[in-house]
Amino acid sequence: MTTKGYAFDNASEQAGSHHDALADLLDESTRELLGALTELDGKRCLEVAAGAGSIAVWLAERAAEVVATDIAPQHIPARARLAVRRHDIVADGPLGLFDLVHARLLLGHLPQREEALRRMVAAVAPGGVLLVGEFAPAPGDFVTYAPDEATADVLTRYMVAHSAALVAAGFDLAWPQRAPAAFVEAGLTEVAFRVRGGSWRGGDPGCRLLRATIGQLRPALLAQGLTDADLGAAIEALGDHRVIVNGFHFIQISGRAAS
Repeated sequence: MTTKGYAFDNASEQAGSHHDALADLLDESTRELLGALTELDGKRCLEVAAGAGSIAVWLAERAAEVVATDIAPQHIPARARLAVRRHDIVADGPLGLFDLVHARLLLGHLPQREEALRRMVAAVAPGGVLLVGEFAPAPGDFVTYAPDEATADVLTRYMVAHSAALVAAGFDLAWPQRAPAAFVEAGLTEVAFRVRGGSWRGGDPGCRLLRATIGQLRPALLAQGLTDADLGAAIEALGDHRVIVNGFHFIQISGRAAS
């Protein structure tokens, strides 16, 4: 998905690697919480900004009907009970009511996040569930271990530039902390959040995700003062299994519509 305020492009050559790394990193915890929040059998589900559709496909294997949307939906595969729609949650009209609405790594990027949240809440049928997943920076230093000072330095400077580039594009680093209150203010009940975090080792899914984003964010990272040599060194370091970094926290916020 890509729109104003969203820094990653589904048409980029790194998009496949980006989606694969996200699925490997986040799908297990997403599936676990979805299954805990609601019985999926016989339900209608809406997957907003579905990316490559890994969660939409999983839902389609369990639910009665799944609608997967993205403004660039070309990576979402065709499956039984899975309808793919080119759709912008901020600009386009409603798609109906759903027992489950899910979005992952979307609202933090959108300058119109409150409007997008309002529209997602409006799409939840009475008694249905909204689940949103967001990344937040982990407290403390980004680099936990690097084999030498030069590697630690380039990774530290890369992460500073990465965060600054996203913020310049409209990303709100504080949104995950505000989201539970926004859910309550939107009228949802049983609002809760869960935080998962920990280390990422070079070559593992979290670091593979960062490697994929470097190509997508290259102009913005250069504008933040990094050089092509810095980016090459960061890509190499993020593939080095000796490297350990402090991975992003994955915060999942859920709420239920009144019956």
